[in-house]
Amino acid sequence: MGVSGSQTVKRYLTNLGLVTVACLLLATAPAVHPGATASPPSIVLPEEIRLGLATDLERVEVSCCDGPSWLVDETGRRVEVAGPFQVVAAPGTASPGVHRLQVAALRDRVQAEELAGRLAGLLDQRADSVLDAGTGLYRVRVGRFSDREAAEKARGRLHVEGFDDVWITIEGQVLEEPGFEVDGVGRVAGRRLRLESAGGVVRILGRRYRGALEVFLSNRAGLNVVNAAPLEDYLRGVVPVELGPDLYPELEAIKAQAVAARTYAAKRLGEFEEEGYDLCATPLCQVYGGLEVEHPVSDRAIAATGGEILLRDGALKEALFTASCGGSTELVDHVFPLLAGGGPLATACVEGGVLTLAGGVEGSPARHLLRSIGARGVRERRLDERLDRARSGGDLEVAHGSLGGLDGGWLDLRQQGRRRLVPLASESALLVTEVPPGTPPGELGVPAPSLTAAPGDRLRVYLVRGQVVLVVHETPRTGDQPKAEPWSLWRSHASLRAAVEKRFPGLGLRSMRVLERGVSGRVTRIDLIGKRGTVELRGLAIRWLLDTPEHILRVTAEAGAGGVPGWRFAGRGRGHGVGMCQVGAYLMAQRGLTYREILWHYYGAVEIGRFAS
Repeated sequence: MGVSGSQTVKRYLTNLGLVTVACLLLATAPAVHPGATASPPSIVLPEEIRLGLATDLERVEVSCCDGPSWLVDETGRRVEVAGPFQVVAAPGTASPGVHRLQVAALRDRVQAEELAGRLAGLLDQRADSVLDAGTGLYRVRVGRFSDREAAEKARGRLHVEGFDDVWITIEGQVLEEPGFEVDGVGRVAGRRLRLESAGGVVRILGRRYRGALEVFLSNRAGLNVVNAAPLEDYLRGVVPVELGPDLYPELEAIKAQAVAARTYAAKRLGEFEEEGYDLCATPLCQVYGGLEVEHPVSDRAIAATGGEILLRDGALKEALFTASCGGSTELVDHVFPLLAGGGPLATACVEGGVLTLAGGVEGSPARHLLRSIGARGVRERRLDERLDRARSGGDLEVAHGSLGGLDGGWLDLRQQGRRRLVPLASESALLVTEVPPGTPPGELGVPAPSLTAAPGDRLRVYLVRGQVVLVVHETPRTGDQPKAEPWSLWRSHASLRAAVEKRFPGLGLRSMRVLERGVSGRVTRIDLIGKRGTVELRGLAIRWLLDTPEHILRVTAEAGAGGVPGWRFAGRGRGHGVGMCQVGAYLMAQRGLTYREILWHYYGAVEIGRFAS
């Protein structure tokens, strides 16, 4: 990288609060580069994936249809329909319903399940948390009461415990003869009703979707709206929303997004089976916009990676991704406790893979910092002499490749699509140089105390007896790097206390204390300290409660205007910070990395498998 580009990246790193940072590719075993196996494992392709668009509706208005369409019941019987029509539940001989208490609607699944467990203990009644596919919130409800009077009595007991925001709702009991009433058709028996169009496109809730429309009757006698579509068609409505090609126009990054999204969906087939669908269409799962959001560049990336999935040891990989990592990603179990043990490792990587390489190496398991080599003159002459002796003795190798990153005291050199780890020499021997534009091939370039580079940059590496003694940066680059600006938010103590009371009634928030941080510095466990004890929050629940763009790095008590007591939260990045960094993938693609190299970087030693046809 040229001088102007180096200064730009240094400013970029300073904005992130990182002055000298290296990319760390965490691999606990020898890695197999994606695609290196002769016969990658394959998994059977599901015919369709079902996407929950809305739940617990009283009626469904279907804006049908542009062409010939048919209603199909669970027996396969088909009835042709035309024009808009309405579907309502027909529960048959099931009892009219039960009264329940709805206590909260929470974004965090773990927190919702814990609240449901507490309510069940307080009332000695069944409690549950059910995802509302339309909002992405988990509704927490308790009790099954035969009449409103009994429900009011139970609500009074919860008020005593500090639950002030409780209301009564009615649900249907488990249905004995489930069915639907359809305009112009009559009663249709079953739990699932399907609408198929000759054109392969259906319209519902103001949007068009590929595949079929299904209405599923839940145990609560509510109607769940589901889009059943082939997996590749589903991706056409996901990839351009998750990584917009107009904002991030790098095909290799979009290919990486397509493989990650395909793997994520396949891994979660059947996650909401009791509700009649596999995945929701909100950011809680993957954002799905249907046919309206499709883009030709995204379509091209999906087709180019058709059927490709990430595998580890023959099983589907946990392929999470985040919008902007702000410097480094986090271990999955620190953010998603339910996925502990099965998720991706953290990748300490400055957004976009930018790193600083300098003479002299110092390492630790958590991060790898590289020190400046200091004075150069004497060492340059000694290095020249060492290279001459090695050349005459046949011990010198000159390796050309692209930068992959650093793995401990090893340089990750990519050569013809394959990864090669070469050990860096000791501090007394390593020298780095950069080649200014127009330098003849083979020149050693200008000695530098450090190099600022990124994965994909061209390197010329000199090895003596297998150890790297000189790194020549052959890809001078200029231009600004997109910034991951730090964010900082202030919340009054009163507003935080009100938010805490909705989730932990009666706690009476007084203060909070950080209990644990992850490998990236993110807060992963925090104590809420109240008048009636403490409550511990973990992972994503912290972000939802405090309503921050990402997981926080700093928490400080700070008075606001007029001395109002409150708290200051600060951090970097956008999203949950686990898995593939989407902005980072885009910047790495700009540096020339392929989608497979990007995926390997973020997900470790994975294989690229394929769905069996």
